[in-house]
Amino acid sequence: MFTTINRYSLSLCPLLLLTSSVATASEWQLSGFVGQGFVAAEDTQFIVGDDSNTFDITEATLALSWTPVENIRLASALTFRQWGTLSDPGVMFDYLFAEYTHQLGEGMLGIRAGRFKNETGFYSSTRDVPFTRPSIMLPQSIYSDYFRDAQLHIEGGDLFGMHQLLDGAVDWHLSVGQVNVTEDLDRNVMGSADFGEFDSEGYYSGDIEFQNDYLRLGVSYYDAEVSFDPFIPGYYYPGEIQLSNWVFSGQFRYERFEITAEYLRGDRVTNGLVQPLAAEELTDPSEGYYVDVRTYLPHDVELFVRYDKHIDNTDDPDGTNSEAVYGSPAYYGYTKDWTFGVRWFPSNDWLLAVEYHDVEGASWVTPIVAPDPVNQAKHWSLFALQLSYRFQW
Repeated sequence: MFTTINRYSLSLCPLLLLTSSVATASEWQLSGFVGQGFVAAEDTQFIVGDDSNTFDITEATLALSWTPVENIRLASALTFRQWGTLSDPGVMFDYLFAEYTHQLGEGMLGIRAGRFKNETGFYSSTRDVPFTRPSIMLPQSIYSDYFRDAQLHIEGGDLFGMHQLLDGAVDWHLSVGQVNVTEDLDRNVMGSADFGEFDSEGYYSGDIEFQNDYLRLGVSYYDAEVSFDPFIPGYYYPGEIQLSNWVFSGQFRYERFEITAEYLRGDRVTNGLVQPLAAEELTDPSEGYYVDVRTYLPHDVELFVRYDKHIDNTDDPDGTNSEAVYGSPAYYGYTKDWTFGVRWFPSNDWLLAVEYHDVEGASWVTPIVAPDPVNQAKHWSLFALQLSYRFQW
């Protein structure tokens, strides 16, 4: 029962040891990974662009943690990432922070400052690590790639804690700061970085999670706002986008089976961008959820099937009103994604992942503001493969 699940849990170690608060004074930790993937798509340009496939799916991270004295830790991770059309190749700090922790009985209270990852849902903080996420492409209803830049890397402060409860533990985070915005957000939302640039206007969030040997439950809330400054007056307008979302998460494990579900409910408020700021704000109540069922087989093989659904505006769940007003096809108002995948660990340090997506709709297909129905069908598919290696010293 626990052999495979423990391997899955241990897959968190290379990165999570850098966010763990248990370390010996003067201890250094060095770890990292590299992953190379391939994506082929049909009836869409999502990720692949003008071609029907791409090898521009590369992730690599070198992470370092140092505890100069007890209770104080410095941690950083330098990351290279390219993700087809969604993320141009580049090197950046994935996180860079100083942290202080204080033991409280069997629990702990801590504070960190600098750049860190948000804790929304089960996978946000480790979404870029092949070994710690459940699939190559995460369920987009919760972890959208197009708005990734507006909610992932936080520069500010994080108050957190861990406390024993019953037969498990409770972890919580309270974060405030600004998000680190790059040109990827400009392209994914507006269609090009030549039209203007986004900048952070603030971010705050709260997350609490309970976990024991068979159950994991969590609730998250985040509020993220970015502003837009156009380069071409009259083509687009100055404006803001604000996301306010609740995420409810649950996971149950029994012997070799695991079921995971997450549900998102919130609002996207848009002011300006496609119309002058003086015009009325546009509030789109959105909703998304997924259910993931997987089994852990002998020889360290995982099989999973997942259904992921996103509704861009719950007041217009099938997109017909949006089509009548704006002219874009109704299928841009929702997405239904069936995913079938296999993950194989030939050794503890290697991972081969393969998955197939059968998709209806295009609510999270980029660019968001300027849909391209000529190159985006209602029904489309995507195949992804990735080989990853990790190391630790």
